[in-house]
Amino acid sequence: MIVTIMEAAQKEQLIFAAQKTLRIKQKKNFSESRCLNLSAEILAVDLELKPTFLFDYSLAKAEQIQKYVQEIQKTGLLSQDLHILNIEDNVLIINLNKTIRHLERALQENGVPVIDVSVHRASPRLAEARVTKQVKAQMDLILKHLQSQVIQRGRSESGFVSASEIFSSEWNLCTVFGFLLGFPVSYWFDINKSFENCLSMTELRVFSVSTFCPRIAKNLKYRMYSFSVPEILYLDLQSSIETWNRDLQSDFNKQSTFSELSISTETVCQPAITL
Repeated sequence: MIVTIMEAAQKEQLIFAAQKTLRIKQKKNFSESRCLNLSAEILAVDLELKPTFLFDYSLAKAEQIQKYVQEIQKTGLLSQDLHILNIEDNVLIINLNKTIRHLERALQENGVPVIDVSVHRASPRLAEARVTKQVKAQMDLILKHLQSQVIQRGRSESGFVSASEIFSSEWNLCTVFGFLLGFPVSYWFDINKSFENCLSMTELRVFSVSTFCPRIAKNLKYRMYSFSVPEILYLDLQSSIETWNRDLQSDFNKQSTFSELSISTETVCQPAITL
């Protein structure tokens, strides 16, 4: 009975935290399910099941999201001090330790394949060496920025949610986010020529990762990852995807907060794909 009361109290705290800090002017509050799912996103980052979460739940600004994470910390749900990274008004909630390890590994091993989907291509292809070199240089800049945030955070008291900004007009944010979100592949296109891509009517193999999070709410099913790869390149990318899968399974087995990990795939073909 006591456990049930405590769980109900925490659930109400999580809902209140989102509705208190993330509301935009006179718009309606987040629904209960939206608040709880957002909590699961933050918890997955905290437990290092994913390096980063790109906040896309509302038009809330970085300062609001920083306050939100601070409110979540007060509930006792989180075990680590997370970081808020603003990239051209796109806000990411980052586990610095996990993200730094992920980027270091990707840069050392060329561990995240880049797929060129520029609109002038007849079909998707693995990016040329000059593109991957350019992308790695950009990721190295972000890595150094995040490492500097760890040093600065060391001077702050525990429980502080740090925040920073970084951006370059040369970056393809689709590619940057593919790396930071922990996907096993990342899309690239030449932003100097067009923001469109060649994925129209292309068969894509879509991967979805879902799990349950009873600590937040009973029967709360949460989609942890969703990404795609062109079917035509799947065999070239299979090894990278299988390595990513094994790493996720290993991380999942180290914790007991989330349960029943499920990885599913389906093939889709649509007239337009927005990246």
